Amino acid sequence: MILVLSGTKDGRELINILLKQGFKVLAYTATQYGKTLVNRHENLKVVANKLNSDDMKDVITEYNISHVVDATHPYAENVSKNAISACKQLNIEYIRFERKSTDIDIEEKLMFNNFEEAAVWLKDKTGNIMLTIGSNNLKVFTSLIKTDKLFVRVLPTQKVIQMCEDIGLRPKNIIAMQGPFSKELNKALFNQYDIKYMVTKDSGNIGGTKEKLEAAKECNITTLVIKRPQIDYGIKYYDFDSIIHRLK
Repeated sequence: MILVLSGTKDGRELINILLKQGFKVLAYTATQYGKTLVNRHENLKVVANKLNSDDMKDVITEYNISHVVDATHPYAENVSKNAISACKQLNIEYIRFERKSTDIDIEEKLMFNNFEEAAVWLKDKTGNIMLTIGSNNLKVFTSLIKTDKLFVRVLPTQKVIQMCEDIGLRPKNIIAMQGPFSKELNKALFNQYDIKYMVTKDSGNIGGTKEKLEAAKECNITTLVIKRPQIDYGIKYYDFDSIIHRLK
């Protein structure tokens, strides 16, 4: 059985390909919402749960996992590190599917190593800011920047919206929508909220980053891009065929 760490669109695509190739798959997603997006199959078991390194070892042992395929989001740093650690301890092969970076030029001066650096850079800037970074790191910005000029685009789930309100964001500053978005919709939102700065992650083309960057450029918005975490994945592929070939 193959353990697939998923929760992304490309992760779901990989699961479907593995099943078509005859593999039995155990898929883990971090949220119940992510679980509902995975199609049912007789050779598939899907679990919604966050795993630390010890949890990962227990799962690998319980289900007699032969390989772990990590298809999590490029910024799901802790999950990947936990999986790498567990696989090393149990001598199980870890394979990383890495989503390709966005194929658009970005000025180097607008690249930041982490969310904290970007928040500090924005702290004294004038003008509205849109955060398109998910919900996990919003508090980094609300702790340094007045919330009345922060506009966050997040998933429309009760848990996420409640978290936004808990860190001081008002309903008018919360844009709860399911992406990815077209360039035209991005531009409409930027203009609607009079955005001057936009913070994003390099989530790749499948994550809608290219459309965000193009829209921001056409709207004369300054874009801040958070670099991907630097992780030594070991075995890493950028396409599904290579993963299938290795597993076979």
